[in-house]
Amino acid sequence: MNPRSTVLSLLFVLVIWECGGHAADVPPLAHYFDEVGQRHLTVQTLGGTRVSVTLRWAMDPGSSGSWAGNGERRDNQILFAATVDEGQDRGAFFIAKGGESKLEINFRPGQKMPQDPGILGVYRRASDEKLLQLLRKESQAADDRLAASLKNASRTWPTVDKPVAADWKSRWVELRGRWMKIAYQPPEPAKPKPGALLPSAAKDAALHEKDSDYWLKLAQVTALGYYFVQTPPDAANKGAWDGDYDDGFGGRVSIRQAKDGKLRVNLSCSRVADMQGGDLSGEMPPSAVKSQDGEHSAVAVFIEPEVPVDAKEVRVTLRRKGGFLWVQTSRKVQPPGSSAWFDGIYRWMPLPVE
Repeated sequence: MNPRSTVLSLLFVLVIWECGGHAADVPPLAHYFDEVGQRHLTVQTLGGTRVSVTLRWAMDPGSSGSWAGNGERRDNQILFAATVDEGQDRGAFFIAKGGESKLEINFRPGQKMPQDPGILGVYRRASDEKLLQLLRKESQAADDRLAASLKNASRTWPTVDKPVAADWKSRWVELRGRWMKIAYQPPEPAKPKPGALLPSAAKDAALHEKDSDYWLKLAQVTALGYYFVQTPPDAANKGAWDGDYDDGFGGRVSIRQAKDGKLRVNLSCSRVADMQGGDLSGEMPPSAVKSQDGEHSAVAVFIEPEVPVDAKEVRVTLRRKGGFLWVQTSRKVQPPGSSAWFDGIYRWMPLPVE
């Protein structure tokens, strides 16, 4: 064989190996699914041989429980471990074998007490069409779980709290829309070719129907809904103001009542993984606090300092009954660029033990 040809062949093999071996068989972003364990696996090529590995458990439809790792690809194998901050222990190392049609994940041999066995197993390749089908189905399953949870709450919650399920349900569509506005970014519509007609608004609006990320985000917000509804009110609740409250979507309220009847109130929220948040604090004087037939209410104007002058004043209305707190806020002008909100129904939690 010609020595020059031999050298060129070796260089070609080395280049293919450095780029990740069977690169032609595995796209830069590949999805896999374990139907038995309801586990979604995503493998993304970051450049060269580097890859990221993400696992999401969907046994509860819409669950956000996930695991993230990174490593390197060599031929049809990926060696990876958990993604951690610098200096932290990465825990167990895994080997994923396969690529185009399936991946099988095992522990790297020779490790002492390897961790995270829930990652092991066989995952089948899911095409874009299959992934869309799976996530549509998961979103529907989350809807079904929410409907069942609401029905159960209306039957089993304490008498004073049973009407809350219907009230919460009446607010659900708006609440879901607020969440999706922050969490989901629709794909850009394809640019029409020169001389072609512009796509209709209906076609643009339907883009999300074919976007798997839309159905994933929809399932996840619905999961937050059924997690909230399927948790019954705390039996220790006595209907008093004092307590910490949670709306299930990143909103929290802390209320402490002084001996003279004044309420010290702090509202905070962190919506969609800290993408939108806010804090608002104030006091409600005793004259603003009312009680009648087991229901308590209070209204006062709070000042939010770090917003434009004309949006600083926020009228806060609280209603307390049974195991829940209703929050309503209003202001003359909404601060620009903010999609966060405090309004909603919050579940009472007891004061933390110091």
